[in-house]
Amino acid sequence: VKRLRPANLNAYDLVLQSLPYVYSNMPAEAATAIPLLEDALKLEPGYSSAHAFLSWCLHARFARGGLRQEDRAAAIRHARAAVTLDNDDATALAVAAQVIAFHERDTAAALQLFARALELSNSNVFALSCNAVILAWMGKTEAAIEGARQALRLSPYDALNFRSHHALAISHFYIQRYEDAVDAAKS
Repeated sequence: VKRLRPANLNAYDLVLQSLPYVYSNMPAEAATAIPLLEDALKLEPGYSSAHAFLSWCLHARFARGGLRQEDRAAAIRHARAAVTLDNDDATALAVAAQVIAFHERDTAAALQLFARALELSNSNVFALSCNAVILAWMGKTEAAIEGARQALRLSPYDALNFRSHHALAISHFYIQRYEDAVDAAKS
């Protein structure tokens, strides 16, 4: 409720139109979202959420659509733009943190951004699950398991729960709880 919307409501509308495509995390859908987000940024260049979601689309296009270095560089640039703006949007911070962790491999910065996102909204399922994935890959299994389980408790039917299950599978495998890892991977 405290989060400020952009001054230009057309930019806000464009971001809302892009969200189903953004969250698919697939290059074909990202191709639909990218022009919407670029148009939003033309109307409102300082719109941090638009920068974050654009970074996520560029991440999807890089990771699943050809490994083009210009997509990787643009994803990082927009993620960094999202966090340098006055940002009080926990989801935008979490998106930027994930892109920074994946593409810059700056896990320290990513963890700080996740901490800020969860400080703003400790029940943000997207921030909890993305943070859990990064923690799991870092071998911080207890924290990853805790965050993933909290995300699943808060939103048991969320379409993006695969992130939490992914974090659980990695964490359980890492600590040699193989049956739990298999169960999480099947979920």
